[in-house]
Amino acid sequence: MVSALSLLADRLTKNDLLRHISFLAIALLTIWISGYHFGTFDQVIHIPFLKKLADPSLYPTDPFLDLRREHYSFFWLMFIPAYRAGLLEPVMFAVHVMSTYGLVWMFWKLTDTLFHNNLANLLSVLMLVFPHMGMPGFQIVEFSLLNRTFVLSFILGAIILYLGRRYVSAFLLLGIMFNLHVIYVGFAMTMILFDLFLRLPEVGWNNLLKGVALFIIGALPVLLWRSGSTPIDLQVRPDVLKLISSALLAGVYYLFLPSPQILIGTLHGIATLVFFLFGRRLGLSTHDRTMTNFVWAIGAVLAIQIITTYWFPITFILQLQILRIGVFLLIFGYIYFAGYLASRLQQSSLSGLSGRLVTISFIAYPSPLLPILFLVLNRWLGQYRWRQWISTIIFILISIATISGALVSGIWSPGFYLFEPKTPWTQTQDWARNNTPRDAMFITPPEILSHYIPDWCTFSERGTLATLVEIFEFPHPDYFPSWQERFEALAPGAINQFNGNYFDTFTFTKEAFYSLKPEDYLRIAQKYQASYLVIEKPHLQPFPVVYENEGFAVYNLQNLISLKDQYPFSMLTGPP
Repeated sequence: MVSALSLLADRLTKNDLLRHISFLAIALLTIWISGYHFGTFDQVIHIPFLKKLADPSLYPTDPFLDLRREHYSFFWLMFIPAYRAGLLEPVMFAVHVMSTYGLVWMFWKLTDTLFHNNLANLLSVLMLVFPHMGMPGFQIVEFSLLNRTFVLSFILGAIILYLGRRYVSAFLLLGIMFNLHVIYVGFAMTMILFDLFLRLPEVGWNNLLKGVALFIIGALPVLLWRSGSTPIDLQVRPDVLKLISSALLAGVYYLFLPSPQILIGTLHGIATLVFFLFGRRLGLSTHDRTMTNFVWAIGAVLAIQIITTYWFPITFILQLQILRIGVFLLIFGYIYFAGYLASRLQQSSLSGLSGRLVTISFIAYPSPLLPILFLVLNRWLGQYRWRQWISTIIFILISIATISGALVSGIWSPGFYLFEPKTPWTQTQDWARNNTPRDAMFITPPEILSHYIPDWCTFSERGTLATLVEIFEFPHPDYFPSWQERFEALAPGAINQFNGNYFDTFTFTKEAFYSLKPEDYLRIAQKYQASYLVIEKPHLQPFPVVYENEGFAVYNLQNLISLKDQYPFSMLTGPP
């Protein structure tokens, strides 16, 4: 296996055309395995915001869409022409393919910059083909186009420039990317500035000042945009942290909680640090000091996160969700472990079936815990052939169980899904978009959302009263009270039940929403001027049906609301 991989790596290194064709093939395979899903996950926020930016007449009654101006990024503005031309979906897929291709290229380039080892380069890009989990649970390649995934290859390119002492170019590139994703570029700047100050005599004040000046020049558009907005919020808001973490976002704030989801994420973060330390221990790179300083900077940011979460929840830091800097620890850890594996494989100190288990689990298994386990057991496994075969069988069974569990649970959905998914839920949205006025307000089930299920606003282009999706935009203290009031009306008592368990949140919300009586829906519709009610079957209501399919019914409440105070409720409704 080692010789075959080495031959392939050497051939790719010598042939530029073949190498870049391979990068594109790896990118397409990576996207297919991770899955590409339009209009789901974080796009359930970005797509409606994009539509509202392109056509301000949309969603006039939904206050949530007013938060679009607080996304300080020019990234989605670039897609307005494609949206207006009816080409949004294919254009976004093409951009996702090219950004993933760029990421594969930069992984190869960064690994080569660090180790000058062709086999390490190949191992690092092969690893990208499969989803790998770090802290706080984000993949490197995600299953939809996002501005954070788009800028990642450019950030790695800036790090490569920085390692090559091309400081001015590195800072300028980061400044330009700052206009597209403030947080990820902010993480990169934190790591670089941390290293610069530690190595200032070597780098020199001149390079530092020129670099920072060029970064500011490159970032000037978004800095000017931000300066004209509301001031940075430095309020201490434990109430906001409690709500968002107990509802859906505990994983992006807490490192230590008695929750399997949190503990596994933290263990994965520790495992990626161990990956880095294994590679660092061999001293294979002349850039070890700089990369170690980067990791120390990540640790400093995580320390700030711990202080913020457990003792001092400042709104501005909560908004940044700085635990996500763990994505860079994931990247550096896997790249350094690729260098470590390549060195040991080439020295034949990691050979045989037990050595292959380490390499294959590193490339193909989502959790970094398994290759560490096989590495620790490598010498013990290598003593007897039967131990190696048993461990191989165990690895195969674990992989089958992981794949089956991910598919059955819906956590993993490979394939290319470039357009709106055709389900009863999206068909209901299509009906609303095509058959109701733009200012129509809907009462919809607030809990319908998952990795691959879009929110109501994504395709309906109509407003809704309150949904769980809005929690992803917290903390916005000014928006917080009005959302809580509307959500409490729709799902009475649900917020008080939230316990930090992601799945319980959806269960409690659904139960609370369907505990409402028909007169409650009418009262809510009257108070918030909602015209339509969407109900998931079989929770049918005794109102006039204007649309239904196998999964949902839509009721027109406009006439009933106007007559509500004149006639008894029983006269306004018929049998369900």
